[in-house]
Amino acid sequence: MNTEVKIFHDMDPNSPNEEKNFFIGKIKHYSPPTGTPPPLPHRHPFYEIIFVTQGQGIMRIDFIDRPMQKGSLYLMLPSQIHLPLFTGEFQGFLLRFDLSIFADKAFMENLSIFNFDYLSVEEPAYSNLENLLLSLHDEFVTQQALKQCTINNLLKLFLIQVQRLLPEVVNETAQTTLFGALNTLLEENNYKINTPIYYAKKLKISIKTLNQVVKEYTGIPCGEYVRSKTIIEAKRLLCYTNMNSNEIATTLGFEDAAYFSRFFKRETGYSPIHYRKHSA
Repeated sequence: MNTEVKIFHDMDPNSPNEEKNFFIGKIKHYSPPTGTPPPLPHRHPFYEIIFVTQGQGIMRIDFIDRPMQKGSLYLMLPSQIHLPLFTGEFQGFLLRFDLSIFADKAFMENLSIFNFDYLSVEEPAYSNLENLLLSLHDEFVTQQALKQCTINNLLKLFLIQVQRLLPEVVNETAQTTLFGALNTLLEENNYKINTPIYYAKKLKISIKTLNQVVKEYTGIPCGEYVRSKTIIEAKRLLCYTNMNSNEIATTLGFEDAAYFSRFFKRETGYSPIHYRKHSA
């Protein structure tokens, strides 16, 4: 039996069914009583950022467990499945938005922060981000002149400050644009198996340039990065759908189920059937 993935569409939990492009709230959860069923993994059709001011546990994002502690910053794309598993009190800020909030559509193209789903923030950056989030929250819950303009500016400033926490090479505009374009192509291609040459041609750059950009961002060659994205999508389909191996193989661009099974076992050490059985 597969685990159900919930899709939560409401950006503002206090205003269900209302179309909004921004929300910020303070969150506080306590350790669940013994025997409480774990929450279901879920995703949203918008960007979500969680900044932890106090916490114990993990945040599971696309099958990777990230630590939950003071300074944990989770940066989640609309497609990413995540699940908080806290073992103690969990406090912080919840920030959500979609791209319609930005009049300048190129703004997000110059950011690479959502290519990284987790950052550990230390002082003095921690206090800087916390103060910006407090200002955003105060602005969001009050009615003042030029409220939307102020929220937009504070949100941009917050995202820029997060961007500046990334390694210097990641902040080079040309590199950011190329790596972002590659990830967009991967998503548009539904993470089907393909060669780096295929993506280099699509991006109209040399395979050498593409390999260099990916390695500077991730520390691994482009081929390995592309395969890792296909594996994440394969795990999603195995864990959260009832598709069989033939259907998954077709969805991900493999010639047949046997080829997909060999690929999956080579990359993960497990057969698709074994992985599905033991992840349920």
